[in-house]
Amino acid sequence: LLGGDAMLATFIILSPMTAFFVSTWEQYFTGKLILPVFNGASEGLVMGASLSFISYIYGPMIWQQTTWTDGAIAFLGDNGIMAFSAMEGRVRNLDIVVLSSIIALVQELLGKVPFVIRSYGKEAMRTLIPHIVFVISTIVIITTDSTIFLRIPRTMCHLISGLFVEQTTQIMLDHMVEEKFSAFRWVMLPQVALAAAMAAGVAVPNESVDVFFMTYTTGLWVYLALKLKTHVNEICDVLGIWCFDIVSPRPKSKRD
Repeated sequence: LLGGDAMLATFIILSPMTAFFVSTWEQYFTGKLILPVFNGASEGLVMGASLSFISYIYGPMIWQQTTWTDGAIAFLGDNGIMAFSAMEGRVRNLDIVVLSSIIALVQELLGKVPFVIRSYGKEAMRTLIPHIVFVISTIVIITTDSTIFLRIPRTMCHLISGLFVEQTTQIMLDHMVEEKFSAFRWVMLPQVALAAAMAAGVAVPNESVDVFFMTYTTGLWVYLALKLKTHVNEICDVLGIWCFDIVSPRPKSKRD
């Protein structure tokens, strides 16, 4: 359905990214970073690392098994079997992870988005546009070409993370220097153009799509490296500090 496991993988990738962006977006307007007791910065990071450790120990096919659901049904006994017998052997471990991610995301969105939009109006909605376009274009591409994660999985993960990093670090920086966050993110134009073409039914060979994304991803990360290096250097110059050493004074000649 709509890309199968590829779409589920996309939800796992996009859910924490969207939750992180929304928290940063809220801080951009309110000046406060409000995190719940159970949040992505601590517990979420531990859970993400745990998924990687589980994959390493038991192998990636652990997520295609139904051990978690079947184990829960067996633990609940007869009552559990009566209530959840239809789920036995059908709900994979992967499905549970995806469902948990979506529930956490919905909780984050409902707790922050309505409040900020009510308080700051159209400007708040305008600054959400880049992330909405990012999410929709990614989903369109995966829906249209569900094998792309099998052909170039690392490239797609690097591209998605790069686009996320670009807009998120920019809204962070704009908050710090009290600048207006631009809703137009030119680095997303290639992805949006390809997503629109694919959605319109334009036939693009898989080989051409793969080369396009590899070239696009390489260019994106070269740009990001230069952009972040420049911003970090400028901040260090203004504050008179080193990037990883805020104690040792930065020589005055270095700032001139």
